[in-house]
Amino acid sequence: MLNIEGLNQFYGGSHILRDISMTVPDGKLTVLLGRNGVGKTTLLRCLMGVVPTKSGTIAWRGQPFTRLPTYERVARGLAYVPQGRDIFPRLTVEENLLVGAASRKAPAGVPEHIYALFPVLKDMRARRGGDLSGGQQQQLAIGRALMSEPQLLILDEPTEGIQPSIIQEIGRTLRRLVDEMGLTVLLVEQYYDFAKAIADRYWVMNRGEIVANGLGADMDAQGVREMIAV
Repeated sequence: MLNIEGLNQFYGGSHILRDISMTVPDGKLTVLLGRNGVGKTTLLRCLMGVVPTKSGTIAWRGQPFTRLPTYERVARGLAYVPQGRDIFPRLTVEENLLVGAASRKAPAGVPEHIYALFPVLKDMRARRGGDLSGGQQQQLAIGRALMSEPQLLILDEPTEGIQPSIIQEIGRTLRRLVDEMGLTVLLVEQYYDFAKAIADRYWVMNRGEIVANGLGADMDAQGVREMIAV
């Protein structure tokens, strides 16, 4: 389980994260929802050590992570798919995937299960990442994160700018990772229907604070759509 307790972060004089406390249970898909600018991406960057925390604690399966560098968090089972994907446009698909295995001691090529999850990547493994469509690049970014053999996969708005057919495919893949492979997934999302379709649990942020949480199946009854509506 991922445990976050009393997390605070500032940018200059702005209090971005305000005493954030939340949990992400093992083997479940947890969605964090909220409008633009409420602090969701900052929270993920704090979880990965890209941004330091001002106060509070982060622990994964009982191990304190709050002061660890990013590479140590990856080595201990976290993987991150950032908003915007950040693939390497001049590297091939296969080379991009192999970059994701840098934390492993002896990577031996791309495991077949990665290509089974994303068949299009196998078909295009010799093409440069920059030549792929937005949806294909998103699949590549997820595949690259999985190359580190994580226990917790953290994704920041993977549906942004993606065509509906690929959004559905990504949703099915995330559910497979949880239901069949036992991964824990934390997903930041604004697309309500996508989140509701795949979430086991949800949390809602507003102005840097957690304002609601519950079971994914209860999102309609608890008015979550209205909470995140612009």
